[in-house]
Amino acid sequence: MTKDATFQYAVKFVCGRADGEVLARGEYLTAVNVHNPTNKDIEFRKKFAIALPRQQPGPVSEFASTRLGPDEALEIDCPDIRERTGDAADLLKGFVIIESDVELDVVAVYTAAGADREVETLHIERVSPRRREVLPCPDSLDISIDVGDCNPDGTRTVTFDTSISLSGPGSVQAQWDFGDSTSGAPFTIPPTSHSETHNYTPGTYTATLRFLPPADCPPFTITITVGQCPPDCPEPPTSRRTRVRLTGGG
Repeated sequence: MTKDATFQYAVKFVCGRADGEVLARGEYLTAVNVHNPTNKDIEFRKKFAIALPRQQPGPVSEFASTRLGPDEALEIDCPDIRERTGDAADLLKGFVIIESDVELDVVAVYTAAGADREVETLHIERVSPRRREVLPCPDSLDISIDVGDCNPDGTRTVTFDTSISLSGPGSVQAQWDFGDSTSGAPFTIPPTSHSETHNYTPGTYTATLRFLPPADCPPFTITITVGQCPPDCPEPPTSRRTRVRLTGGG
């Protein structure tokens, strides 16, 4: 399956014996049934997020992948959840998070029993998928860095010219981290081209172009050397313009 699955299901689970403080006294069980309705083999992944009482977040397990053939189904039950989370608490609550490239049939069965451990309530819930927006990343990136002449305060103005083409439809936001504890304003792609300037004191800096959430794209870094202004030091002997071209989303 792809890194950014299209469909996500968050299925509530309740497993174990309650003493009446959080839930009514009794024993609670959850069984999550997953069915592949397609005519081909599919792969999905699942992880478990524990919810703790009193508004405390709990641990989240790593994703684990599972395959299902055409029309095959499986069940995720309380013993599976305890094994995957390693949690032996009397009462375990949280979410099974399922992600897939194709739409699945996900049905949760909830039962509760009283003191005699006989079923007193049964509830069946079909869980609807959340369709995740998968944002494109850069397919080509052309960056031009120009270190300008000196300003009266001894700084130099550096111009950042970027030309970015995305790998698919949609838009993303990006932002320059100038490497001196300051950042530029976020800008949106498209349009393809963007230009901005920043004043640097003399020194060497690592500037980073970051792509902002919800986009999941790797950042791009570049080293900038800003020379001293005369008469402290002669002008840099080499060209002050740096250009980098990156293609294929690397």
